[in-house]
Amino acid sequence: MSDTESSSSPQGAVTPGTLIKDRNFRRIWIAGSLGWMMRWLELLAVGVFTFEVTGSALMVALLTMVRMLPMLLFSAFTGAIADRFDRRLMLLWGLGSLAVVSAILATLSLTGLLELWHVAVGAFASGVYMTLEFPVRRTMLGIIAGAKAGTGGAGMAMTLDSGSNHCMRLVGPIVGGLLLETYGLPGVYVLGTTMFIIGFLMVLGARYEVAGHTGGGAGPRILAQIIEGFGYIRTNPRVMATLYITVAMNLCGFPYGAMVPVIGDQVLGQNATATGLLISADAAGALLGVIAIANLARPRHYGRIYLFGSVIFLCAVFAFSLSYWYPLSLGLLFLGGLGVSGFAAMQSTIVFTSAPPEMRGRLMGVVAICIGSGPIGVLQVGLLANWFGGAMSVSIIAVEGLLALLVAAVVWPHLHRR
Repeated sequence: MSDTESSSSPQGAVTPGTLIKDRNFRRIWIAGSLGWMMRWLELLAVGVFTFEVTGSALMVALLTMVRMLPMLLFSAFTGAIADRFDRRLMLLWGLGSLAVVSAILATLSLTGLLELWHVAVGAFASGVYMTLEFPVRRTMLGIIAGAKAGTGGAGMAMTLDSGSNHCMRLVGPIVGGLLLETYGLPGVYVLGTTMFIIGFLMVLGARYEVAGHTGGGAGPRILAQIIEGFGYIRTNPRVMATLYITVAMNLCGFPYGAMVPVIGDQVLGQNATATGLLISADAAGALLGVIAIANLARPRHYGRIYLFGSVIFLCAVFAFSLSYWYPLSLGLLFLGGLGVSGFAAMQSTIVFTSAPPEMRGRLMGVVAICIGSGPIGVLQVGLLANWFGGAMSVSIIAVEGLLALLVAAVVWPHLHRR
């Protein structure tokens, strides 16, 4: 076993700076941050473009659903192969493929040949990459950090990666709105091609050699590993509760984002840049929350941070759906971001630190499946928006989410009492 995945004893408290100084951790983390940026940038740009072309809130929701669908369909498989094959090569394959797709879309857009179905194909390809990236890259970060400082190191790695996600959620929509207004969709895809190439080069320069990736035997053995992973979940109530809340949030919380372009236009009367600021307000709150968590959270607090952060987020989303005043909407989404930081930072941390090393890739794959339930929530919010309008659809799903969290608090009380 290489030193990357060794189970060396903890070396004391680890800080974000300690991890970033590690060349291999830093390169893999930066590659992920660039991917996060393009995810949030494209989400806004594609949503605004789709609504401008079709005038349909349902179509905006369907494009978002197409992006998220691969996580539901393929995450169990990618989580299992993450425990068997070279994770670095898997990341390189994904980043290289996405750079090619973005370059094709940029070319079609620059030549005036881009159609909505092309955008949908690009969204699906982005979703396939996220399905691969989530269990693979986060497992890599957790292993590298865990070798430095055990459970605390792995937790810090997940918090740091969550923080970079929120930072990119802050920057991405603003950049996306400005690019869309200045250069149109071609500017978005040209930037995407550049970012994915840089990410590819970052991972290419990282060393990550892990003994035990056997390769081959991809059929029955991988299926057996997937079944084994699901069997383990039933024996661990802490993991079970975490996955249940993940499903609830992705069905009834995060789909609100598909309606932000609609609410920004129809309810608040804002342009693409101002709508991007709404998404960025959420991200700014989340980034501040992650900084606080990184400095203050202890393992015994993880469950409470996870549950109560989710409650704060859903309450803020519900209030946002009732707002007609743009500054108030910004403030409410900032508050929601503070809440969601607890959910996002603790989700992978709880699962990763609760699982034996040989199960981590598979369980991170199951987390991705739970995240992949989002398309169902997006379809729900899209249909509700078609019937009742974008704002009312967000009100309904937020109430559903709060009821689901109440069930979690009753069924798994240890999650918030530890």
